[in-house]
Amino acid sequence: MGKRILFSRELLSTDVHENLKDAITAEKQGYDFVWIPDHLVDIRPPTVVLDAWTALSYVGSHTKKLMMASGVTDTQRIHPAKTANIVATLDHITNGRAILGIGAGEVMNTKPYGIKWESTDVRIQRFREAIEVVKLLWASSYEKPVSYKGEYYSLDKAYLDLPPVQKPAPPIYVGAYSSSKMLQIAGELADGWYPAYYYTVKAYRERLEIIREASKKARRRFDSIDRMVTLPVIIGDRASLAKQMKEKLKRQMVTNTYLFRILGAEDALASFPKDIHYQLVSPSMAGNRTLDKVASKLQVPDEALEKGVDEMMALGTPDQCIESLERFAKAGATHFLVNCPVDGWNEDYRAIASKIMPHFR
Repeated sequence: MGKRILFSRELLSTDVHENLKDAITAEKQGYDFVWIPDHLVDIRPPTVVLDAWTALSYVGSHTKKLMMASGVTDTQRIHPAKTANIVATLDHITNGRAILGIGAGEVMNTKPYGIKWESTDVRIQRFREAIEVVKLLWASSYEKPVSYKGEYYSLDKAYLDLPPVQKPAPPIYVGAYSSSKMLQIAGELADGWYPAYYYTVKAYRERLEIIREASKKARRRFDSIDRMVTLPVIIGDRASLAKQMKEKLKRQMVTNTYLFRILGAEDALASFPKDIHYQLVSPSMAGNRTLDKVASKLQVPDEALEKGVDEMMALGTPDQCIESLERFAKAGATHFLVNCPVDGWNEDYRAIASKIMPHFR
């Protein structure tokens, strides 16, 4: 192999102490990053949502090597100056292990709380400016204040007197999955790309090409950008797992309509509601009833679901899983965010660490 492939997992327990146990185990097993979602609420099933930065600080203070990442923070709930200060503080708590995962946000975390939900173009421009502001402030000091004038943010001889431990700064990972403009920003400004959802290898390559072209125009090295891929990795009987994952994939398609296109099931989108996309859905009782209704009536050809299982997931024996991961590595992935969305997931993470990760190291 060439460059060492990185492996991540999420910490999704509703109990901070369980998250700490999982993180300590992940560190012992050789995982490189842990990610905690940064939400106020999330889509069904309704559950406790921990504050990402507080939880990351707790986990980071009890670990030594794992990188601590938000998956991902949006630019509408917190001013970028505060974001810069939070991440710099976490970088000190962890002695240089903070990661800023950042995205353009969702309705569920804004509109119900009186925060204006802006148009796509506005949110993307605000997102770009937020990254620029964060970077400027990380490089600032009392002796070297910075100024900035954008459409949505401005700095007037501003500074933070808490420089991050990491030099030149903590890495920034852009959360994006279907927006070309967001992928372009990843190529222009980011240290990594965080795709929260699944792709076929072909669709993944197409998005990498957008990042590559943007980095080229910005005169940046494409190889300096960490290219993540998210996929289920489950060791077990493939036929049984495939059946379970088809049902989970159907539910995923309800809120992530780009999956219809990459799986060749566009016809099922004809009468699809326009307000249940992941960024637009409301995790209310009424919203959840709508999701249930749409999912129950969703007609997806079995060949499309088969394609999803075959091309977007790693299921079966360790060798079969390695083969699936290899396809993405050859396509340009440098980092796997693995998830185990079935019962017994702690055992799955252990098996991935012992039977799959060594192949890529």
